[in-house]
Amino acid sequence: MFRSPPTVKALACVGLLVGAPWPLAMAQADSSTALQEPTATASSSPPVLDAMVVQATRDARDPFEVPASVSKVDAGTLQAAGGFKVNLSETLTRVPGLVINNRNNFAQDLQISIRGFGARATSGVRGVRLISDNIPATMPDGSGQISHFSLSSTESIEVLRGPFSSLYGNSSGGVILIETENPGLGTTLEFDQIFGTDGARRSGFKASKGNQTLGIVVDASTFRTDGYRDHSRARRDNFNSKMVWNIGEATRLAWVVNHVDIPLAQDPGGLTAAQLAQNRRQAGNNAVARNTNKTVEQTQTGMTLEHRFAPTTRLTFTPYHGERKIRQVLPSSAVIDLNNTYSGADLRLAHQVDLLGKPLFTHVGLTVGELEQARLGFFGASSTPNRDEANTASQFDQYVQGEWFFAERWSVLAGLRNSSIEIESRDQFLINGDGSGSKKYEEITSNIGLTYRLSPSVNTYVSYGEGFETPTLLETAYLSVAPPSPNFNAQLEAAKSEQLEVGLKAKLGVATLLNAAVYTVETENEIVVLASAGGATSFQNAGGTSREGAELALQHAFAPAWQGTAAFNYIRATYDTSVNGIVAGNSLPSIPQKTLFGELRYAPNKLYEAAVEMRYVDRLFANDANDAFAPSYSVVNLRASKTWPLAGGWRLRTYARVDNLFDKQYVGSVIVNQSAGQYFEPASERQWLAGVSVGLAWK
Repeated sequence: MFRSPPTVKALACVGLLVGAPWPLAMAQADSSTALQEPTATASSSPPVLDAMVVQATRDARDPFEVPASVSKVDAGTLQAAGGFKVNLSETLTRVPGLVINNRNNFAQDLQISIRGFGARATSGVRGVRLISDNIPATMPDGSGQISHFSLSSTESIEVLRGPFSSLYGNSSGGVILIETENPGLGTTLEFDQIFGTDGARRSGFKASKGNQTLGIVVDASTFRTDGYRDHSRARRDNFNSKMVWNIGEATRLAWVVNHVDIPLAQDPGGLTAAQLAQNRRQAGNNAVARNTNKTVEQTQTGMTLEHRFAPTTRLTFTPYHGERKIRQVLPSSAVIDLNNTYSGADLRLAHQVDLLGKPLFTHVGLTVGELEQARLGFFGASSTPNRDEANTASQFDQYVQGEWFFAERWSVLAGLRNSSIEIESRDQFLINGDGSGSKKYEEITSNIGLTYRLSPSVNTYVSYGEGFETPTLLETAYLSVAPPSPNFNAQLEAAKSEQLEVGLKAKLGVATLLNAAVYTVETENEIVVLASAGGATSFQNAGGTSREGAELALQHAFAPAWQGTAAFNYIRATYDTSVNGIVAGNSLPSIPQKTLFGELRYAPNKLYEAAVEMRYVDRLFANDANDAFAPSYSVVNLRASKTWPLAGGWRLRTYARVDNLFDKQYVGSVIVNQSAGQYFEPASERQWLAGVSVGLAWK
């Protein structure tokens, strides 16, 4: 493992940082991005890409100035994508370094990984930090869920990759930050209806009302599908509200409440290679016979209170609380019943000063969080539990950051974070022995980045960071043996990583943006899947792993009506040591070595747009032995939309989309180290959808 020079460590430990003041206006004024759809202009105008602002490093910055790989997708791009607005995979495939594999299985969520972190997840999200409206969707133990995200009212999505991901603490191989829209001035109503293949349909309603002082946005939707595969029906109902109150010239409060109810999500499971060849739509072993499924209900609320003491000093306080209930039936007939209650808060002070006559922006903060989980296990239809646990995970972090523009062409961004995570399981079913246990994980992580401005249009940077990832409650629920055996796993250690990245960002005129980065990651005690059987999964530490990669993002406006977007990713992720069935030199499973996204968009005016998309994904190894894999694939998608402004403030928009235009048969994701060889989760063949939305706005 490479080590940073002592001077780099020292600078990282000094780090401090803070932000520009936030606007008090209701409407968001900075929704722009490197991946933003361009505003359509008249044909006589020169091609121009919109400006952009990101806040992933806790300050509003042009990403051109940030020594990190960060991408942003704005509301225009999200709307233009024309999907069902239920999955992040509908839009984020355009982000380099981010892989989102759609399992076509609403019982298991998407498989999300950033630079290979998170690829081990069998359900939910691991290794990637999730945040929505400043409220973490990642629990103190590092487990994350995305089903409550309100994509139909999302204003922007930022994706932070590389060394500075550890600014957000545990489980930060990467960070996905979602911001829902603020209420605007006046009143708006919107209704939408979407129909698609396999009985998929979504109905949605959104309302917004606001003035200069107070406003609210309410968004509700229901989604249903019969599923591409047998035994894959699902229903999801979402509600999200956001109230913004400008209490005074210096104080602002944003209050968010959301709810998700998934009363039905059948789980078709994975298929063997033989089953895949025989009938790719069939369900896996015992899925139908045992009625494998998951139900979820979650309600959470949180607020962000910002107060500005002076133009250069502000305090931000974000408390939150939520409850999440999950009941899952596994192919083994085992039933898992989880009742999670979680809460926490983040308190951050931002201050700007001059250091040696140059601006220094600083942040100092505290983060606390607690997850209490009541876990019951049953077998079949029995109402008598065979597993009864009271589990907890708690977090207490302190952090400091700083950004200093110390010379005309130079700036430095650095941070230091002290993390303390404690996981405990209290076994309350003692007939088969006491499986209780606890473990505390503590780590100090640092990061630093240096930016040099070669010219007003070209920046280069180098950054270094340390990462820290603990096992989750679910990952410690089974011993590191095959097949998985229920008992608290105190053997699992936290994974620790060091990342080094070198990048270049260029604005080539007003019509072209280029971002390129190369990186290396060395990890000790990587947490990987040991065995998966009957829906239960055990994990182990794999010793050392290495990742080397390159990313490229390119945007170019060929003409006022034409824009192209491309994103390329290369990563080589391998095991460095041989341990417990793992052979040094083998590739980490479920991480494609190459991915490519391309889009050509035509928008002659603000009322019409059409686009063609292409996505290529390299083969996915399904096990540590690398003797089973899903082949590479490429798909082409089409979309188009048309908006009609109507009298009286009404607006009508129609849109259509075709995914997998050429009807390719491919595997969308894999279940790592599935003991029965049921690795493969087939993707849908040709899919279509058509939607209509009707809106009304008045002052």
